[in-house]
Amino acid sequence: MENEVVLVAGGTGLIGQQIVHLFKTNGSEVRVLSRGKSNASKSIFHWDPDKKEIDKAALHDVTVIINLVGSGIAEKRWTASRKKEIIDSRVQPTLFLASLAPEISTLKQYVSASGINCYDTSDSSRIYNEEDAFGTDFLSTVVQQWEKAADAFLPYCKVAKVRISMVLAAHGGALETIIQPMKYGFTSAFGTGKQWMPWIHINDLARVFEFIVANQLTGSFNATGKVVSNEKFTQVLAATLGKKKWLPNVPSFVLKFALGEMSTVVLDGVYASSEKLKNLGFNYAFEELESALTDLRGRR
Repeated sequence: MENEVVLVAGGTGLIGQQIVHLFKTNGSEVRVLSRGKSNASKSIFHWDPDKKEIDKAALHDVTVIINLVGSGIAEKRWTASRKKEIIDSRVQPTLFLASLAPEISTLKQYVSASGINCYDTSDSSRIYNEEDAFGTDFLSTVVQQWEKAADAFLPYCKVAKVRISMVLAAHGGALETIIQPMKYGFTSAFGTGKQWMPWIHINDLARVFEFIVANQLTGSFNATGKVVSNEKFTQVLAATLGKKKWLPNVPSFVLKFALGEMSTVVLDGVYASSEKLKNLGFNYAFEELESALTDLRGRR
């Protein structure tokens, strides 16, 4: 991968930093798009997709574009305006980058972040793969529009979409939020606790992007370790922290009252298969939840 010139949108976030570090370590030239000022000496280039602005120097000789941009799904209550923001923050930057593709003669591949909660969650006994249809809920709609926007690159290069599950990292992200109450003994599962929780170690996620680029893969890919139930996740995490799960589950109605429609993020889960990536030769370093959490615990 030493000859790749990789342009990363969203490269300063939790996932982006890990991806940038890995690609640099493996010999790629990596450039990061930022809403701040350009600093070519640090390979940072200004862009503002809302204003359709970009430092064109960022595009020179680029072979791969990785786009991780998008407002946080669970940061704010899902009002109508927030829903629009969640979709627009993914679709509009993608379409703007696609409009620049004709100017990048060296471009070989576009890799988009996507979401794993895009399938119909009504059948908890089913294992979903990338060929299954989208659901009809809000998160499914987000992913469907997100991936459709990514297809705007198809006339110019190969296109891959990484359907990301809950990312586990030593610092920041969902795990940081989940751990906080557990430190004080509040160890409760959500709802029935039977809903599935797809997850992935942040190192493995970065390696998924690297694997897709190294092998010039196309299509959609579920990025997840072995899926567990919310109850199991809570038990294993509590044990990793030296705690015991002893409190009753937080009732679904409480979460629905507190979070509104956004409660589906924790109450509706999907069992998504990672076999497609594994069959292509990808090996997870942390496929089991216990090993992933133990590793991250050691990094804190």
